[in-house]
Amino acid sequence: MMARISKLRGTKELQRKPGQKPPRSITLIVCEGETEQEYFKAVRIHYRLTRAEVVVAENTKGSAPISVVEYAEKKCAQPGGYDRVYCVFDRDEHESFERARDRIRGLTGRKRKPLPIEEAISIPCFEFWVLLHYERTDAPFHRCDDVKDRVRQHIPNYEKADAPTARQLMARLDTAIASAVSLEARATGNNYNPYTSVHRLIQHLAAVARSGTDT
Repeated sequence: MMARISKLRGTKELQRKPGQKPPRSITLIVCEGETEQEYFKAVRIHYRLTRAEVVVAENTKGSAPISVVEYAEKKCAQPGGYDRVYCVFDRDEHESFERARDRIRGLTGRKRKPLPIEEAISIPCFEFWVLLHYERTDAPFHRCDDVKDRVRQHIPNYEKADAPTARQLMARLDTAIASAVSLEARATGNNYNPYTSVHRLIQHLAAVARSGTDT
């Protein structure tokens, strides 16, 4: 099925010569850290999506969750726009975690010009999503360092998902998705610790890739 074209995108971008395939959806991914950016660049390559189809914002390293959302909102206001925008951030020790989530709900739920922004969060941190590539666990974590220690049982000397590590994780992508889906169904029972919704973003990118093979 053809991906829906957002009303935010300019009409000139939709014009094409007779016989040309219509464009697939354009997704913007805004991350708070370098680890996430390298990971989603690897996902883009894995699904053979172009830089035009999946834009990974690169100037938001070290940003707080609320800054990630504000950046995404600003990008939506620019000419052209995006069909879908994902804000990738984690709870960790960020004081703006809940404010960022509330801001997204406000932007998507407003009556006038709602924005196509979604969250892709991890609790306590993005490394929990990395861990799900190797094992499924719903044991609570109190610190991000605890998650990293668990990841190091599978990736010795892990500090962050650099480009080589991110590419290595792609071979286990389906495992991570299946684990996240299973854990999401039990999230309320463990007070959302641990928790991740990153798999929803991955599933969206996979759907965009499939839409290209159907046209």
